[in-house]
Amino acid sequence: MIVNGYKIERGADLGGANLSGADLSGANLRGAYLRNVNLYGANLGDADLRNANLRGANLYGANLSGTCLDSENKPNGDVAGFRHREDRRYVIGYRTRRAGHIPEYKNGQHYSADWFSTADTECHPGLYIWLTLALAREWSKEPLIRVSVRVKDIHKAGDKWKCRSFEVLGDAKNS
Repeated sequence: MIVNGYKIERGADLGGANLSGADLSGANLRGAYLRNVNLYGANLGDADLRNANLRGANLYGANLSGTCLDSENKPNGDVAGFRHREDRRYVIGYRTRRAGHIPEYKNGQHYSADWFSTADTECHPGLYIWLTLALAREWSKEPLIRVSVRVKDIHKAGDKWKCRSFEVLGDAKNS
């Protein structure tokens, strides 16, 4: 399939392409390199986006129905190893105080992912968390925070966990 002069197929390298408003419905984009692609208003309905690199992609206004980014998809809720809060509907996780587009997560604030993937692919959209402070410290030397996450909003993909949203509880000094 050729769209806007770009060859659209499994594993395609479309890094930085402008596909704003393109009709990519049903396209096989599995494993495609879509980093920094402008997909504003594109129709991606039923497209296979598994293992695609979507870092920095502009998905605002895009039709994502039937994809791993469909907002109707339910996360797998795999919270094995997390410490539960008293009501068991929430768990405690850990993450860095900063993210690429967030200079600093503020205590007591709620944050939500712009997009969230239920693919089993690591490095797909979502807010990433670690289940223990020790794991978080192994991965990052940045300041860490404790977060509260609804069990139904967590998705384990590979060896990583991501969530749709969380509340910042505070610093993770020795929790």
